Amino acid sequence: MPPPSVYVYRRPSSAIARAGPAHETETPMTGSPHPIDDEIWNAAFDWLMRTEANPGDTALATALRTWLEADTAHAQAFEQVCRTWQTAPHLQPTLADHRPPTSFRRSPARSGPRPSRRQVLAGAGAMAAGLALYAGTGAPRRLFADISTATGEFRTVTLEDGTHVHMDTATAISLDFTGPNRRAALLGGRAYFDIARDAARPFAVTAGPAEVTVIGTRFDLRLDDDSVSVAVEHGRVAVGMAGRRLTPADGLTGGDSLRIDLTTRAVRRADIVPGTDTAWRDGRLEVEDWSIAQVLAELGRYHRGVILLGDAAFGRHRVSGSFDLTRPNQAARSVARSQGGRVRALSPWVLLVSPA
Repeated sequence: MPPPSVYVYRRPSSAIARAGPAHETETPMTGSPHPIDDEIWNAAFDWLMRTEANPGDTALATALRTWLEADTAHAQAFEQVCRTWQTAPHLQPTLADHRPPTSFRRSPARSGPRPSRRQVLAGAGAMAAGLALYAGTGAPRRLFADISTATGEFRTVTLEDGTHVHMDTATAISLDFTGPNRRAALLGGRAYFDIARDAARPFAVTAGPAEVTVIGTRFDLRLDDDSVSVAVEHGRVAVGMAGRRLTPADGLTGGDSLRIDLTTRAVRRADIVPGTDTAWRDGRLEVEDWSIAQVLAELGRYHRGVILLGDAAFGRHRVSGSFDLTRPNQAARSVARSQGGRVRALSPWVLLVSPA
């Protein structure tokens, strides 16, 4: 799946470390005492631009350190703008070199006027959108895919055996129908398979280390960076991993789901939540008692760009509801407003969610 499109403050980035060693042992923050206001965001972008234009200025680095230490909200805002900048690698040559002030290397002087904050946001946002599309939909995975979708795209494909595949956003699948084979590999994303029945030719789908084998059934398969999930709507499937059968002898049946943690290889079974686990096929996200951060992370899969969460404490608020996946920007606004928050479009591709 695409790289995370919702960024929450965790700890000072190496970009902040450029201001000096005073921040090397700073502990993670859980949100500033007060919402970050526009003045602080504007100042954070100004600091970024000034340090970009003057990478060897030790006095400037000292001044930045003083500003960061003045308020935890300053450090949070600067972290977020650095993250936005870092999503566009070739736009941020200085931030790629995180060295103490005494070892700064001077880069060639920039010619022409310094870009405005709006131009920087637009440029970084455009690159963020491009990178999200590259990593999340096409790019490395699509080189090996026979069928795929872009960010925000839904697609239904009928395979040569009559099997129907409903593809979610940023999904890539490779196919092998040579000879007696009926095989597919989910390279990333999510898809719903309505398998054409053929007892002589079982259909096998791999997703990471997991393999799902069926004869004729309907099931949902999702591959994320950290997990594989299988949810059976009708029929029966067998799930294996590295030659080991994971499901009971009778397999998963309609209404069953299974999740494999790709780090620990732990397996967890559960029942499908009617209307929730399948809502994506109707372009909806149905949530019940999710954190705002969780909802935004899911909406971010459909947003052509990045979503910034400006306050981690606000991200822990719980929400329930139904949201339109075809309009992730509006959905993010609905989520924020439900808890008294707001969304600001820093550019057409960069959204900032924060308390009001």
